[in-house]
Amino acid sequence: MKFIEKGFLYGFILGISLGLFTVPYKEVIEGSLEETNYFDLSDFIIPLLRVGVVVALVGAAIGFFLYKRNKKSLD
Repeated sequence: MKFIEKGFLYGFILGISLGLFTVPYKEVIEGSLEETNYFDLSDFIIPLLRVGVVVALVGAAIGFFLYKRNKKSLD
């Protein structure tokens, strides 16, 4: 079970880290003048957590398959 828990935890940390680079935090409107609008914190945190949870679930799935493979090799 440690493989699954570690996979989820490491996946969540990796997902949050990747989300910081991929989730937009501002919007630039170009026209005769360039206007930059920064999103509210809640508009930034929710997509960031969504990316983190999705990558965490992928990490848990990888941990599950590693657990099954390790258990199979011990038998």
